[in-house]
Amino acid sequence: MKYVFFALLLASSVLADSPAQISADFRKAAVAALDKVNDKLEKATTALIAKLVASGDTAGAEQLTTQLKAKLVGEPVPTPQASAQLLFAQYDQARAKALEPAQKVGIARIESMLKSASTPKLGTITELGKVRAEIEGDATGKRPPLPVAWSFRRSPTAGTDGIFKLNPDGTTEMMGAGGNSGTWKPLPKANTISVEWMNPKDTWTVLFYEDTDLAEVHSMVWKDTRYLKALVAPQAK
Repeated sequence: MKYVFFALLLASSVLADSPAQISADFRKAAVAALDKVNDKLEKATTALIAKLVASGDTAGAEQLTTQLKAKLVGEPVPTPQASAQLLFAQYDQARAKALEPAQKVGIARIESMLKSASTPKLGTITELGKVRAEIEGDATGKRPPLPVAWSFRRSPTAGTDGIFKLNPDGTTEMMGAGGNSGTWKPLPKANTISVEWMNPKDTWTVLFYEDTDLAEVHSMVWKDTRYLKALVAPQAK
């Protein structure tokens, strides 16, 4: 059934295509394709983390938690925590298989544009090369490391109400705006994270806009949308 979906996607896209549209469609299709695979990984890894905590290996549990977050967004984990080596290897195989139909569709659309009667401009060809590298390299969900410091505001152009810190270790902190601390984790939806605040308790869903330093925040407590604007450049890996 999924192959029918991808075939229809290809047929409906070739009439008026662009590098940006191919990339966007690939990311959308890949998120859907990886939903079950990522869910299985998260459940299996959570069970391993629970065993590590029960055995007193809190360092191993913290390491595996960080590695799980990386895996779920498509980032490489060169040295998996010992208990997850086989699981991560199996996940990599399942991920590659799940993405294959979306990759084939994306590459076919790129080749169709390159072979079209109206030869693409140099800029378009360059962009198509970047999209192909993304698709072939399984760059879905990958983005530069998120900036650590963000201004918290009521609208994209409003003044700063506080400073939100998105730490690489999965912790968060709000300085100003009442102050708070908590944790964050990536969600299956592309460019989206969940934030769990401790005191007062609240849950945020944060959507990072593509290719900008802006994000929108949706809270379980307040009804209106609020925003984050990056203050510090991403940390180098």
